Amino acid sequence: MNKTILIFGAGINQLELIREANKLGVISVVIDPEENPPGKSEADYFYQVDGKDYETTKKIAIKHNVDGIVTGQMEKPMRMMARLAAEMGYIFHKPDIVERSLNKVLMKEAFIGNNVPCAQGAIFKNGEKITKNKIKDFNFPLIIKPADAFSSRGVMKVFSFDELLKYEEEARSYSAEDTIIVEEFLEGREFSVESITYQGETTVIQVTEKFISPFPYTVEMAHLQPARISNLEKQDIEEIVKKAITAIGIDNSASHAEVMLTRNGVFMIEIGARLGGDFISSYLTKASTGVSMDKASVQVALGIEPDLEHKFPKYSMIEYIELEEGKTIKRLPDKKLFEEMDGYVFSHYFLNEGDTIPKITHSAQRPVCVLFEGNNEKSLFNRIQKAKAKINSEIVLI
Repeated sequence: MNKTILIFGAGINQLELIREANKLGVISVVIDPEENPPGKSEADYFYQVDGKDYETTKKIAIKHNVDGIVTGQMEKPMRMMARLAAEMGYIFHKPDIVERSLNKVLMKEAFIGNNVPCAQGAIFKNGEKITKNKIKDFNFPLIIKPADAFSSRGVMKVFSFDELLKYEEEARSYSAEDTIIVEEFLEGREFSVESITYQGETTVIQVTEKFISPFPYTVEMAHLQPARISNLEKQDIEEIVKKAITAIGIDNSASHAEVMLTRNGVFMIEIGARLGGDFISSYLTKASTGVSMDKASVQVALGIEPDLEHKFPKYSMIEYIELEEGKTIKRLPDKKLFEEMDGYVFSHYFLNEGDTIPKITHSAQRPVCVLFEGNNEKSLFNRIQKAKAKINSEIVLI
């Protein structure tokens, strides 16, 4: 293809992005703050670069005559990427679009201003204490969350004003701006929506059904594709998501939207102007549709019409398996146990032998995941359950 792309990140979430670039015959120039990340060996060129080092990043882009920039499942480099795109003419979001996608206050303002249904809320900025008067129009339970965090960090459901005050400090601790949002709790079923927008046209690739941890924390513990919804519900979800994409200004990009299907219709929770995390875009969606969102993201970044044709209809699921909190891992099962199973797609241990199992209050604390595909829902669930049983029987905790 005689094209070169600069990929931000070489972690486990960017592996498929690097691989898909390589399959396309695109030269992959990859940067990461770590010295030896998983994707280093698969990149054509790799550089260890601090995540805030704009000048070095720009020099690397110029050195390799880069044609486009892309990242996978990450928000941290997006501001730098927007700046680089503005200076170098790459296809990427403008800075204001990045801000609307990263800051939940700006996002909510964009939704409200464009008549996108969303939860009503109150904003408490740096130093501003939560008061009963400011939330008097809302009924408990409520959601408290930081205005600018990710991976469910600091997001909690509260049932009283006392609980709201109890979790205020924790929610603020995840906000760089020390700003939190208190908003009405939407009762219903939660889904995420994986899309690609190219030259103003949005294609919804898949709708994902979410499984959330018990409250007060709202950690995503499993994702199922396709979501168990009717055709009419799917149409309503897609319509709202496309409206939200327009409201934020997302174009020539992947997006990952989160919605709640309530008895009063579909409501937007939030949207990311990027590929979805939790291996949804890299493995889960490809396993259920045959569409590689990583490949499509590389193509879009280079100005090439993306390949979005569904190859097959299958079921896929990733589950994050809970282990006993406070225990120390003495021995982890050999991953070959899963790899030999029918329908195996992916698995990963986020902890190592000798680590202590933490309480799960946000996504980064989940200890292990397994991802399988199947021709039907029943076979898929059976495969997931067998994998969980293998882990529980083989792992040694002390």
